[in-house]
Amino acid sequence: MLVAGLPVLAAALAVLVRALRRPDDRGAWLALGIAVAVQAVGAVWLAWPGGGSNFPAPADGVLLAFFPAVFAAALLFARRRLVRINAALWLDAAIGALGAAAIVTQVLGEAADRATGGGWPSVVALLYPMFDVMLVVMVLVAVTLRGWRVSPVWLLLGVGLLAHVAADVGYASAGFAGQQRPLWVPVLGLLSPLLIAAAALLPALQPRRVALVGWRTLITPSVLTLVAGGLLVADHFNNASTAAVLLAAATLVAALLRMALTFVENTALHHSRALALTDELTGLANRRAFHERLRAELTGEGRLAVAMVDLDRFKDLNDTLGHHAGDALLVKLGERLNHTVGDAGLVARLGGDEFALLLPGANLAHAADIGRQIGAALQAPFEVDGLEVVMDASVGAALYPEHGTTASELLQRADVAMYQAKDARTGFQGYDPSRDRHSRERLQLIAELRHALERDELVLHYQPKVNLSTGLVDGVEALVRWQHPVHGLRGPGAFLPHAEHTALMRPLTLHVLETALSQLAAWRADGLELHMAVNLAVQNLLDLRTPGQIARALDKHGVPPHSLTLEVTESLMLHDPQRAGEVLADLSQLGVGLALDDFGTGYSSLEHLKRLPVNELKIDKSFVMAMDRDPADRAIVASTAALGRSLGLRVVAEGVESHASASVLAAIGCDLAQGFHYSPPVPADQLPALVRAARDAQLGVARLT
Repeated sequence: MLVAGLPVLAAALAVLVRALRRPDDRGAWLALGIAVAVQAVGAVWLAWPGGGSNFPAPADGVLLAFFPAVFAAALLFARRRLVRINAALWLDAAIGALGAAAIVTQVLGEAADRATGGGWPSVVALLYPMFDVMLVVMVLVAVTLRGWRVSPVWLLLGVGLLAHVAADVGYASAGFAGQQRPLWVPVLGLLSPLLIAAAALLPALQPRRVALVGWRTLITPSVLTLVAGGLLVADHFNNASTAAVLLAAATLVAALLRMALTFVENTALHHSRALALTDELTGLANRRAFHERLRAELTGEGRLAVAMVDLDRFKDLNDTLGHHAGDALLVKLGERLNHTVGDAGLVARLGGDEFALLLPGANLAHAADIGRQIGAALQAPFEVDGLEVVMDASVGAALYPEHGTTASELLQRADVAMYQAKDARTGFQGYDPSRDRHSRERLQLIAELRHALERDELVLHYQPKVNLSTGLVDGVEALVRWQHPVHGLRGPGAFLPHAEHTALMRPLTLHVLETALSQLAAWRADGLELHMAVNLAVQNLLDLRTPGQIARALDKHGVPPHSLTLEVTESLMLHDPQRAGEVLADLSQLGVGLALDDFGTGYSSLEHLKRLPVNELKIDKSFVMAMDRDPADRAIVASTAALGRSLGLRVVAEGVESHASASVLAAIGCDLAQGFHYSPPVPADQLPALVRAARDAQLGVARLT
């Protein structure tokens, strides 16, 4: 008998070793190892001479300990795989236990009494089949919760436990009938621990989290509740045992509690869903509700419009009166939008001051009419904190199916149209693909541009800056080009406007700076003492790390700071004037030159000249190109040059395309000029010849032919 128990002990040892060596599900496998070990000990004890002479024997207590250990392992497995172990699960377990006890008591109660004489031995005899039924229920529940997708580990575990149940059934059947156990009973009893050990030796898989929702969770409690009810009905016609009736009644009580808990959970779920679909501030539908309704509408055949509404200058209101005033305004705005749209569509607040409208059956004309009605509704002042506040809004609309066929496409394109309306200050704008800077083609271009940076496809051309007093080339401006492998050399207009609104612009600017400084160092080593001008992007201008990065680049290439001029446009200042001022101050302390580019085309130019540490003023080419023919342009250039000189700034004119313009610029006191009259931007290897020719002739730079 001891020899027969050795395979079971070996299986127990294998499971325990797995639990100790591998951390995943360690507690569960330790419980399974204990279960297999007590099975081996109980079987050997029972087979030992005198161990099974009486029933129940002490060995039965050891054998019965197998079941609590397995149930403990199941609970530990469940803790890692179930999203939440709630009260419903415990009630289901109680229904399973009570239902199993009622079934076994009714079916096997009399046979157990006859075989054991009743009393305590009968109870012990019934514990085996009760636990076995619970074990079968547990395996079936585990399988149904996983959707019948069973991995090899769980397949071996399930078959091993069912083999144990089958062995118990064979053993109990023979015992109740007073017959010899058939051969397959000990075979299954030996196979069960071996299968469990085999499961322990398989590689572990990442546990898949399962939520206790859906119809599968109700199968077991429903079936056992029906069985318990059936037992009570059968007792009316044919008296059942008292114990079976009491257990069936307890099962029904647990089922009623489970039903009540389900009702409470469903009520709470319905309330939570309502909250989840409602904007807390305005009471309108929120982003999730809007997406659900839009996706539902898209399953139909009709057309529809999606509109985005965004308040103009809402940030100013928040900054002036506080966020509580902004919230009060949004509530009132939501009411007006809801009244304007009415039953014809859905109004939702997506976040901040951004609202969305869903207009089933609407065409562009109807959407535009709604936009005009919204504009009219906003003309009446809002009363906020005792003040009358007038707000404007920008509305953009996209149509299904003309502008998109999915919810994400329609929302994105309505958003693009809304920003087009905001930029143009038109109030309403329908989506126009030709004006969409966020198109698929743009995304593809940005992806190609990112690869171009990695493959060093970006090259620099350099446009000379001519000293109008001496006719010599004092410096150059670095201008980026893209040597595209398919489309050839592409100018900055083909890609920079698209890159300016992405995170790619910052590394692109640093790449241009590094390339320009490397070339400048090479020219200086060759005897060309030039200044280099490089345009600075807004992303770099607002990055406090930029001064340090430029200092390291200058040191790396051995270029003195005064040989570098960084050009910034007035429009860049509008993003964050304070942060931009801090970065420019640090750059000024570093010793690099700072130029205000495209002067005259931005906002608050005089304020920038007074406040910013710039030492160069670049007059925009839109005033320079026609100044020899247009007196107004000539007057603007002259007054700007005079202003720059009075402030001690070097004045540079760009866009010089004629000798007449160059003569006028020299006469009015501009310091430097650049343009096609002197030379277009040229590759680095062509510039030295131009510079040396101008220096030798002292007559300016010869034009390229």
